Amino acid sequence: MTRTSLGFTLAESLVALALTMLVVSAVAGLAASSDRLARSQSRVMDAQQRARVIAETLGRDLRLVGAGVDRGPMSGPLNRAFTPIWPRRVGRLRPDSSSVARSDTVTLVHVPETVVQTTLTVSGVGPFGRLVVSPCAGGALTCRVARGATLALFDSLGHMDLLGVMGDEAGEIAVRPLGRSAGAFAAGSTVAEVVIRGYYFDQAAAQLRYYDGDGTDQAVVDGVTALAFEYFGDPVPPRRPRPSPEEENCLYGAFGTWRGGVTLRADADGLAALPLAMFRDGPWCSAGGTEFDADLLRVRRVRVVVRVRASGPRDPRPDYRVVFDVSPQNLALDGVVGRPEPLW
Repeated sequence: MTRTSLGFTLAESLVALALTMLVVSAVAGLAASSDRLARSQSRVMDAQQRARVIAETLGRDLRLVGAGVDRGPMSGPLNRAFTPIWPRRVGRLRPDSSSVARSDTVTLVHVPETVVQTTLTVSGVGPFGRLVVSPCAGGALTCRVARGATLALFDSLGHMDLLGVMGDEAGEIAVRPLGRSAGAFAAGSTVAEVVIRGYYFDQAAAQLRYYDGDGTDQAVVDGVTALAFEYFGDPVPPRRPRPSPEEENCLYGAFGTWRGGVTLRADADGLAALPLAMFRDGPWCSAGGTEFDADLLRVRRVRVVVRVRASGPRDPRPDYRVVFDVSPQNLALDGVVGRPEPLW
């Protein structure tokens, strides 16, 4: 080659190659960074969506908890007769002991829009039994209950049973208790269709799960890393359910003597924090699988704290945390908090 021939020297080629590799490396690094950012943002959005599902699901059922019957001798919110909220698993499969109070588990009960609201005409019901009830809808309709429905049977003493419907024939309803039976009930006790919503945190599976008190136990949301329920309520001890003067229950002794209890210090909103320990020491109302601490009748507001996984492998991003409060209208009783009700 002569001095006038066109071409590149070895040094020039090496410089060009190095510059090309530098540019390609920068572009590849930018693409990888953009991909990591996109994946991270996608995980955050997914976590937000899962947290939204949890808030909507729990918020809906907490707002409904305690909705009661609108006719009959026990009309009004359910907490006039028994607690519609348990900080434990209640039902037929793997129920918790009545003395257990968990921060990551709750069972909620409410009466839906239904005509199945009536009373027992014949006393009875034990481990397995049949209910003979009065006509429903104020006596206008024969009380027909679908197989698989759930009934609550309760009285003015604070006793209650949750019953699964096995069949409805010849004016009698075949039922089985969802858990240990509370015993026999007298004629005139209230019978109403109810909905049971149980939620709990499965740490091993990182799931929020739902249990209906009978045979359904299923996942609601995956990727949950923590769940806690906190309770706030009336600082004054409960006075309902209130039996007739000649009867006794968990709140009243002989001759209508109120057993009383501890008055708590209220916050600015008129409610007091109710630690879980208050739900483990009695006095105990009802019996069997639905036995509950009388202090659960104080509950007026529930706080939910949930954490959802928003990070992937080798990603230090913290979990997505959501906190929300729900004040169920049906737990407000007469709408007066922190003021004793009249005895009679």
